[in-house]
Amino acid sequence: FATSFAYYGLVMDLQGFGVNIYLIQVIFGAVDLPAKLVGFLVINSLGRRPAQMASLLLAGICILVNGVVPQDQSIVRTSLAVLGKGCLAASFNCIFLYTGELYPTVIRQTGMGMGSTMARVGSIVSPLVSMTAELYPSVPLFIYGAVPVAASAVTALLPETLGQPLPDTVQDMESRRRGKPRRQEQEQQK
Repeated sequence: FATSFAYYGLVMDLQGFGVNIYLIQVIFGAVDLPAKLVGFLVINSLGRRPAQMASLLLAGICILVNGVVPQDQSIVRTSLAVLGKGCLAASFNCIFLYTGELYPTVIRQTGMGMGSTMARVGSIVSPLVSMTAELYPSVPLFIYGAVPVAASAVTALLPETLGQPLPDTVQDMESRRRGKPRRQEQEQQK
């Protein structure tokens, strides 16, 4: 939800940064490839949880700082928005891999479907938040920035999956949470 919400919130307000709309469209499109490459490297070296936490936190901070930068500082605002969008693109990369590894096999497809549905809800709600700009022009940016920061904090509660076997059952998940390896628990049950 958080990644999609903030991503589409930024993308749908390109004209609000005070730069040529065509130029910023090219820049916003071009940032995805390097962001996804860096995200891939971080995911495989540091792990899924740190990559997801860092990408969401950095994106949220960029968006929040963008809310306090004066409107006439268009280059700074655009740079922060591009960095934030790049971090959200890296987060998208990570979340699709990480989500599949978190769920046990018996409910993996249901979990992935639910995650995808929540991402779509985030993209649906995102334009509605843009309407809060009528109250104060920076309110949407504060909302778009606060949600990824909160999601980054919640991600800290998830287990790391790098190098771990995929859980097959819900019991495997519970065993992992308690710190017992799968084989050890099976031997205890015999």
